[in-house]
Amino acid sequence: MAKIYNSITELVGHTPLVEFKRLEKELGLKGRIIGKLEYFNPAGSHKDRIALEIIEAAEKRGEISPDTTTLVEFTSGNTGIALAAFAAAKGYKFRIGLQPGVSVERLKLLEAYNADIIPVDPEDLAVVFEQGIAAFGAVIDKFVAQTPNGYPTLQLSNPDNINAHYKHTGPEIWEDTDGKVDIFVGGVGTGGSTHGVSKYLKEQNPKVETIITQPHPESIANSAVEGASDGGFHGIHPVHDANGFNAMTPENFSAEYSDRFEDITYAETLKAIHLAGKYEGVFLGASAGASLAVAIKEAKKAENEGKVIVALLPDNGERYLSEDLQRVRPELEDKVTSF
Repeated sequence: MAKIYNSITELVGHTPLVEFKRLEKELGLKGRIIGKLEYFNPAGSHKDRIALEIIEAAEKRGEISPDTTTLVEFTSGNTGIALAAFAAAKGYKFRIGLQPGVSVERLKLLEAYNADIIPVDPEDLAVVFEQGIAAFGAVIDKFVAQTPNGYPTLQLSNPDNINAHYKHTGPEIWEDTDGKVDIFVGGVGTGGSTHGVSKYLKEQNPKVETIITQPHPESIANSAVEGASDGGFHGIHPVHDANGFNAMTPENFSAEYSDRFEDITYAETLKAIHLAGKYEGVFLGASAGASLAVAIKEAKKAENEGKVIVALLPDNGERYLSEDLQRVRPELEDKVTSF
């Protein structure tokens, strides 16, 4: 029977879970590593889920219409690409405030989807880095004020972000593992994925452990050498340390559903990316590599023998090729002794 879809909006979700069996064997791991390959979404990342949910929820509330509304967001990553793609598919205009340092590939994708790209004022950006997430609101308000019929999608605080993962990503993981997930690993960018997925999984089984991946302070301090950017690894940021939560913790993140935080260096991230490509034929982006690194470290532990460790892998590495993620830099490889 023929199966023809009406729009790419019908292709979001139900991304595959893949066990990294060769990697497990080569590294002698005790636990099972299951990667949720979010790059199978039509615009290439897990942000497809939130972009579509935000748009369609706003449509149901009667807040936006493709005839009149211009969607507005401040982002440098996959949310912008996803919003641009689904805005195009649904007939909306999309204006994006883009900060410096975006890879060539991401910029070209935004152009391909006909996004209206507005460089962020360096002074506004400086305020954001100084004051933290709270300052994003003022930047968005500025863009909206300059945009006729502008509608802010507010990825960092919009509850529809969380809902996308609570309604879909979490249930997919639970169903595809037959409820046999022991550990869930994810990072914090906007906070919606770990919040939504963890909330759902813990409602099914309170014993599911959630581990939050975040950049190691060492890598942030040495970002110019190691290649980490804007305080994070292309989509995840540090939100917690010995002093508690910092100013970059997004509103959509909730510690209620997180059990512990694991700091990962950029060198560990690059090595995990290299191993996934070498043994599994999977080329990961940096945030995915960081979560895989955490999953590998957990799978090495004797107490995790036989446990199912699901790592949310947000995207692949194709949109970062100009940033050289495809190899482990020799000067960093010797530093990686954790796996």
